[in-house]
Amino acid sequence: MERLFTRPWLKAYSGLSINISAALFISAFVGLTISFPKSIIEFAGLTVHIFFGIVFLLTTVWCETEIEK
Repeated sequence: MERLFTRPWLKAYSGLSINISAALFISAFVGLTISFPKSIIEFAGLTVHIFFGIVFLLTTVWCETEIEK
């Protein structure tokens, strides 16, 4: 089966997704440190940041395993 992405594209996307993941985790934890979520909307935003941080982290792991093949 032919690969969908070539190695340089996977490497670039891997670097981009790890940086996005770090930014989402930092924004979630710094926002939590500055002010604890007082409403359900702020808590939902915090949860979304953590969720997408995990998604981008898993995307990075997937890209790195595809590069190793």
